[in-house]
Order: sequence, then structure tokens, then C-alpha cells
Amino acid sequence: MANNSLKEERQLERLKYIDLCALVLGGVQRKMLMDRFDVSGVYATKDFAQYQSESGDRLKYDNSLKQYIPVDWFSPLYEHNTDDALMLISKGVQYVKCEPVLYERFHENEVPKVELDLAIVAPVLRATYRVKKAEIEYISRSSGKSKRLIIPHSVVTVGNFYYLRAFDHKSGEFRNFKLNRITGSDFFDYQPEPKMMIEADTEWQSRLLVTLTASDGHKYPEALETDYGLVNGELTVSVRKAMLHYFLMDWNIAPLGYSDLPPVLFPLQVSNISS
Repeated sequence: MANNSLKEERQLERLKYIDLCALVLGGVQRKMLMDRFDVSGVYATKDFAQYQSESGDRLKYDNSLKQYIPVDWFSPLYEHNTDDALMLISKGVQYVKCEPVLYERFHENEVPKVELDLAIVAPVLRATYRVKKAEIEYISRSSGKSKRLIIPHSVVTVGNFYYLRAFDHKSGEFRNFKLNRITGSDFFDYQPEPKMMIEADTEWQSRLLVTLTASDGHKYPEALETDYGLVNGELTVSVRKAMLHYFLMDWNIAPLGYSDLPPVLFPLQVSNISS
């Protein structure tokens, strides 16, 4: 009985993975299940059959994509944690929880963060993975709330925030969109033009070499060498041009021309940028 219970528990975990991939990625293959859980093709086939039986055939097989995709009326069969979904699409990983005794002596300084509603952001995440169009309701600091048509190509994490890098139909340019400012999204199976694809995003494709040094005013700047791995007082980092602003914010780095900022808040400063 205990063995059967364990088998059912493990299958449930795989069924939830099928459900999550369908929701966030817009498609799932047998191989994805086999690689993630180290199961045979026979088991993977049985899992898909079980999922279809329990969900009322919420997936259909797409011969061109060679994967199962959600039907038009799809809704998730299970509840999912938003952080799990974001980790899956941004890093391609899932956390495995261990016994509490293994980490009870490790404590985090928890920074408050806005909890994202997976039902709201799932369609735009699916558009990101499948390189399709999404319509979003977005709140901008400069222009307030509006509807935008975008072609997202990447998810980027900066500190506690997630950003979408996307082609914006309104401006005709590639822009960064903060995921928590999206208050609604819809997925459209639309093939974007070449000018809207990641290959055309020159600022995303371009990388800058940013040289960092200790900010002026540190009594013992050598302490920063152990904090940030400075070598001979400096560190050179390769950063996408499109994400330079966010990199500086995340690390609290003083930009070029701002060497007078308080070093206690901005421990590092930019000394040089080259392409």
C-alpha cells in the first residue's frame, strides 16, 4: 500500500508539471517529462493519457510543433505557485524542497515583494516562450494605464523584480516591461515579422564592458575586493546594453559622472564603459 501511495504521489508531481508547462510555456513534450523526472517513454505516455483523462482532454497534439499544446478553452487543472512558473520560464529550473532540518539555521533578510497573479501573467509568459503576440494592460510611470501589443522575447530577473524584453507595437521599438505592472494579458497565435524578433533587437544583442571600482570615500576600499571580487581594485563585467540601467540599480552602482554619491549606499562606481 505504501509503495502504491508513493507511485501515485510521484505521478501527481508529473501531472502537475504537464499542467504547468501547458499553462506557462504553451506546450509540453514527452521528452520534457522524461528528462525532468528520469522516467521512460512508456511512463511518460501513461502520464499524458492520465492527464487527458482527468482534465477532459485539455491538450491536443500539434504535429508541426511535435508537442502537446493547450486547447482554446484551456484552464489549469491544478493550482500553481507563481514563483515556480517564473523560475521555469526564466531559468528552466524548479526548486526541490528538502527536510526543514537541513536549512533551519539559514535565515534570509526577506525583502517585501509584490505577489504576481499567475492567471494574469501566464498568457504573456506563454507568448514569450513561443515567440508570439500578447496584448497587455500595462501601468507606466510616465503615461499611466494603457493597452499594448507586444512581442516578448525574454524574461529577465533584476533583484526582486521580473522584466519582459519585448517589441512594442505602440512605439515601434524594443522596450523593457516590468511584469508586476501588467494587470491583464491575452495570448495571440501570431507569427511576428523579422523586425520584431530577438535578432533585430540591437540593444539586446550588443554587450558592453563595464569597469567598476570602489566609490570615492571608502576608508578601506580593499574590503570591497572581498565583497565583489575586485582584482587590483577593479572588476570588468559584460552587460547587455538593454539591461545596463537595471544592472546598475541592482548592484547600487554609481553611474559615470556621479562619483559624489554616498559610498555607504553606492559602494561601487563605473570608471569606464566600452563596447
